[in-house]
Amino acid sequence: MANSFLKVSCRDCGAESTIFSRATSVIACGVCSATLTKPSGGKAELVGCNVVEALE
Repeated sequence: MANSFLKVSCRDCGAESTIFSRATSVIACGVCSATLTKPSGGKAELVGCNVVEALE
């Protein structure tokens, strides 16, 4: 699978964000500041969010 963007939903507040699937830094929710992802050397590890849709 190629690099892509993901639409994710925050588990804490439900806000949706668009993130890069291979993010190299911690990504926080823009609404409640909860941690959504953390880097893992390849694909970003989703820790505080659920995937809503894979975007191309």
